[in-house]
Parts: sequence; structure tokens; C-alpha cells
Amino acid sequence: MDYQKLFFRLNQKLAENNLTLRLHCVGGFVLEYYGLKATNDIDAFYDSSEKIDYLIKEVGEEFNVGTSKESWLNHAVGRVMSVSSEKNQIVIFQDTNLSVTISSLESVLIDKLQAGRTKDIWDVAKIMQYLEITQPDGLLKLMMKHSEGETDPAIILEAYSIAYGKEALKEYLRQNPDLMRLLK
Repeated sequence: MDYQKLFFRLNQKLAENNLTLRLHCVGGFVLEYYGLKATNDIDAFYDSSEKIDYLIKEVGEEFNVGTSKESWLNHAVGRVMSVSSEKNQIVIFQDTNLSVTISSLESVLIDKLQAGRTKDIWDVAKIMQYLEITQPDGLLKLMMKHSEGETDPAIILEAYSIAYGKEALKEYLRQNPDLMRLLK
């Protein structure tokens, strides 16, 4: 997905209609931005209106992205718990009528861990490698710092195993036997 072209065209359409829009993108799109995953849509927080939704649809039709049932840009964002503070947001597009930011990878990592979904384990592993989190305790500390709920440590350990190998996980568990009781 060539998001720069999509954002540029959306900016033009917004300008033609004397509208401004601020998007804050989360989830899979952030992973795509860092080259960790491909996605077909962009989940974002933004103030929706009938006119803005129409312009987004027009851009999608013009570039043949999205479908009639699912837009290329949508605000049907699932449960995102750690919406980045402004200081942790990264501006990836700025023009006259459109501003686009993304969450930090750390925020996406926290969201994926808190969601506790099996489908996110591979993403967690990729983010661990990218952020050079080489020990599970780094993630456990991160979760204690940011999480209000409980995260299953098994998810973190499985992601660690995917990122660094089963032998690395076995060695880590040998050195940290207290974790074994958390997994029972």
C-alpha cells in the first residue's frame, strides 16, 4: 500500500472541501510502516463525519484500495489500551489539511500483549527483535509499567521462543525457575 500517495490525495480532497483531518494510526499499519508486516487497511483514530468518510471512500476508489464493505482507512479500531501520548507519536505525513501520526512500536507491543490474542504472538516476536528486547523480563517489566490488567506470561515466553529460538527460551527458564510456577 502506497500510503504516501493515499495521504497526499486525501489532503488534496480535504483542501478542496475546506476540511482538516488529524489521523492517529495504530495496529498493523504501524508494523507495516517499520517493514515488519503488510496490511490492507489502516486503523486510525480520527473525527469522522459523513463528508470525511465520503472523501476517504473516493480516494479508495481512485486508487483501487479497500472494498465497499471495508475502507482502506477506518476508525473501527478494536480495543487499543495504550494510545500513545503525543510525545510518543511519530509524524509520518504532514500537509496543509492532513496530519498523520503513528503510535510508537512500544505502544503497539503493549496493546498486543494486553490483548492476549494468539494471532499476535508472531507480531510480538518481530517487535521484540526490532526493539532488541533480548530477554523476556524486559517485556514483563514493560507490562508491569504500563498494564492495568494481567498479561499471560506464556504469550511473552512463546514470542521470545519465536524471536530467539527454543534453546534460548529453555536457557532462560533454567536461569529463572520462578517463572515456571506462573505457567502452571
